[in-house]
Amino acid sequence: MGIAMLAGAGAALLATASTFAAEVTVMSGGAVKSAFADAASAWQRQSGNSVKPSYAPAGDLRKRIAAGERADILVIPVEHLAALEREGAIDAATRRDLAGVSIGAAVRQGAPVPDISTPEKLKEVLLAAKSLTYMDPERGTSGKHFDETVLPKLGIRDPVRAKATLGEGGYIAEKVARGEVELAIHSVTEIAPVKGVTIIGLLPPELQKTTIYSGVVMKGARHPREAQALLDYLASPDGRKAFLDRGYTAP
Repeated sequence: MGIAMLAGAGAALLATASTFAAEVTVMSGGAVKSAFADAASAWQRQSGNSVKPSYAPAGDLRKRIAAGERADILVIPVEHLAALEREGAIDAATRRDLAGVSIGAAVRQGAPVPDISTPEKLKEVLLAAKSLTYMDPERGTSGKHFDETVLPKLGIRDPVRAKATLGEGGYIAEKVARGEVELAIHSVTEIAPVKGVTIIGLLPPELQKTTIYSGVVMKGARHPREAQALLDYLASPDGRKAFLDRGYTAP
């Protein structure tokens, strides 16, 4: 009888814990996916709560938010926060800067590795490539910078655009791995997880853009306390290690 009572009490405690566990929903830019997933898993184990993320390019996130979609947490490039605060979509006081993401290039594994260390050398490589991919500038931060800043500075926007396949999201370097295009220009953190490609380097310093990704609690969050706890963990030394170990930089 005593054992049965203990078993019943244990089951009741588990049911109570389950009742109070929160599912923290997250809308996030894809550039932080590889590190965020590991860091969030560690937090889940520690907190007993769960994390339900969805990933999309920043431009798509903005459209979804404008259409009324909400989550507990939004992770997005920092340059979007001021507008989102004006629109009443986020609580700016909850902001935590998580990591920096730089832009690089990749070729298919086994292909010759070109030199892109200077603007002049990058220009030669881009003109010589028969095909390439980069993010649609209307959707992704890296594509917007490459299309609207890098290519105009190099004076080759039209010829490069003419042979480019614009990415819609996800790991667009997979097109290189499959042999569909020769070259990918993307956030290095979204190139690194792709098998079958070789990262040839970062864009030259004069043309580089390091994007800081920040997390904020959204207005109307169902679990604001747990959301803030997750953000605090991600910005802590333990949480940040997941980002630094995968090539992200400290914000």
